[in-house]
Amino acid sequence: MIKLSTADAIETTAYAVLREKGFELHVVDMGADKNRLIVASDKDHEFRGHSALEILGLLAVYEARGDDWHPTDDDVHSRTKFWDASYNDTDRDS
Repeated sequence: MIKLSTADAIETTAYAVLREKGFELHVVDMGADKNRLIVASDKDHEFRGHSALEILGLLAVYEARGDDWHPTDDDVHSRTKFWDASYNDTDRDS
Protein backbone atom coordinates (compact mmCIF):
# COMPACT_ATOMS: atom_id res chain seq x y z
CA MET A 1 0.00 0.00 0.00
CA ILE A 2 1.33 3.42 -0.94
CA LYS A 3 1.13 6.27 1.59
CA LEU A 4 1.42 9.88 0.41
CA SER A 5 1.52 12.99 2.56
CA THR A 6 1.86 16.63 1.69
CA ALA A 7 5.51 17.57 1.32
CA ASP A 8 7.79 19.38 -1.12
CA ALA A 9 8.23 16.31 -3.32
CA ILE A 10 4.48 15.80 -3.82
CA GLU A 11 3.97 19.55 -4.26
CA THR A 12 6.52 19.50 -7.08
CA THR A 13 4.73 16.55 -8.66
CA ALA A 14 1.36 18.34 -8.36
CA TYR A 15 2.88 21.37 -10.12
CA ALA A 16 4.14 19.10 -12.93
CA VAL A 17 0.76 17.34 -13.26
CA LEU A 18 -1.05 20.68 -13.63
CA ARG A 19 1.36 21.70 -16.39
CA GLU A 20 0.94 18.30 -18.07
CA LYS A 21 -2.84 18.86 -18.03
CA GLY A 22 -2.29 22.09 -20.00
CA PHE A 23 -2.59 24.66 -17.24
CA GLU A 24 -0.50 27.80 -17.18
CA LEU A 25 0.61 28.73 -13.66
CA HIS A 26 1.39 32.09 -12.14
CA VAL A 27 1.30 33.76 -8.73
CA VAL A 28 -0.92 36.67 -7.71
CA ASP A 29 -0.50 38.92 -4.67
CA MET A 30 -3.81 39.24 -2.85
CA GLY A 31 -3.05 42.59 -1.21
CA ALA A 32 -2.09 44.07 2.12
CA ASP A 33 -2.02 40.78 4.02
CA LYS A 34 0.73 39.55 1.66
CA ASN A 35 -1.30 36.45 0.88
CA ARG A 36 -0.10 34.99 -2.42
CA LEU A 37 -2.04 32.48 -4.45
CA ILE A 38 -1.07 30.22 -7.31
CA VAL A 39 -3.39 30.54 -10.30
CA ALA A 40 -3.77 27.67 -12.75
CA SER A 41 -5.64 28.58 -15.91
CA ASP A 42 -6.47 27.26 -19.33
CA LYS A 43 -8.84 28.64 -21.96
CA ASP A 44 -11.94 27.54 -20.02
CA HIS A 45 -11.00 27.43 -16.32
CA GLU A 46 -9.19 29.24 -13.54
CA PHE A 47 -8.37 27.61 -10.23
CA ARG A 48 -6.68 29.39 -7.31
CA GLY A 49 -5.03 27.95 -4.23
CA HIS A 50 -2.17 28.29 -1.78
CA SER A 51 -0.37 25.34 -3.39
CA ALA A 52 -0.34 23.27 -6.56
CA LEU A 53 -1.65 20.38 -4.47
CA GLU A 54 -4.68 22.44 -3.38
CA ILE A 55 -5.35 23.36 -7.00
CA LEU A 56 -5.09 19.73 -8.05
CA GLY A 57 -7.72 18.98 -5.40
CA LEU A 58 -9.98 21.73 -6.77
CA LEU A 59 -9.51 20.29 -10.24
CA ALA A 60 -10.47 16.82 -8.98
CA VAL A 61 -13.67 18.25 -7.46
CA TYR A 62 -14.50 20.03 -10.71
CA GLU A 63 -13.77 16.92 -12.79
CA ALA A 64 -16.02 14.84 -10.51
CA ARG A 65 -18.91 17.31 -10.15
CA GLY A 66 -18.58 19.87 -12.96
CA ASP A 67 -20.42 23.16 -12.64
CA ASP A 68 -22.65 21.60 -9.96
CA TRP A 69 -19.73 21.26 -7.52
CA HIS A 70 -21.56 22.63 -4.47
CA PRO A 71 -21.96 20.13 -1.61
CA THR A 72 -25.29 18.39 -1.18
CA ASP A 73 -26.98 18.12 2.21
CA ASP A 74 -25.74 14.52 2.33
CA ASP A 75 -22.17 15.70 1.65
CA VAL A 76 -22.37 18.15 4.56
CA HIS A 77 -23.88 15.53 6.87
CA SER A 78 -21.24 12.94 5.95
CA ARG A 79 -18.38 15.41 6.53
CA THR A 80 -19.78 16.50 9.89
CA LYS A 81 -20.25 12.87 10.95
CA PHE A 82 -16.68 12.04 9.86
CA TRP A 83 -15.11 14.85 11.93
CA ASP A 84 -17.36 14.24 14.94
CA ALA A 85 -16.33 10.57 14.95
CA SER A 86 -12.66 11.48 14.65
CA TYR A 87 -12.66 12.96 18.14
CA ASN A 88 -13.39 9.49 19.53
CA ASP A 89 -10.98 7.71 17.20
CA THR A 90 -7.98 6.19 18.96
CA ASP A 91 -6.13 5.24 15.76
CA ARG A 92 -2.87 7.15 15.66
CA ASP A 93 -0.49 7.29 12.73
CA SER A 94 3.03 7.04 14.04
